[in-house]
Amino acid sequence: MGQKFHTEFKYTDSINKGISIQNSYPKAGQKYTDPNGKEYRYVIFWTCITNETNSDLEITINFPIDSITVPSSPDVNFNLYFPMQEMTIEKEPLFNYGLDLKSFFDENIDKSSELVKTISPNESHLFYVIALSNKGVNGVVRAGFELKKRDLIYKINDYEFTCGKITNKK
Repeated sequence: MGQKFHTEFKYTDSINKGISIQNSYPKAGQKYTDPNGKEYRYVIFWTCITNETNSDLEITINFPIDSITVPSSPDVNFNLYFPMQEMTIEKEPLFNYGLDLKSFFDENIDKSSELVKTISPNESHLFYVIALSNKGVNGVVRAGFELKKRDLIYKINDYEFTCGKITNKK
């Protein structure tokens, strides 16, 4: 079987020791047409955060409602979303990783997206991220999370921004 992850980070520094983050390759290139007839493209990723520490980890991530533009594709605007369905490894081979995106976008296209989750010791949480854009990019889209100290950074191609935190709940 091929490599399931695009990136994998296992943190060993004093701040994040015992935390690992795995980011998937995309399932991409599909179209979504909103109720007003406007066409978009979307790319779906999933991320797995594993807690091998002795305390609960609280993840808080907020994606802005405003579009993000990446320098390599200045005419493409991305909006990022968290569907509430939980990703599982069994869904990995499925079309769109098993998501029904038409109803999700119809209900959430104009809303900001937030994820708040507590991960117990020795557990993992898998979740989806959808990048919806006004048009397709030339080439590939790669994206994922990583940690810088306690800050969660999201990278989409050559653009990165701080979007959340991981904190220990003692």
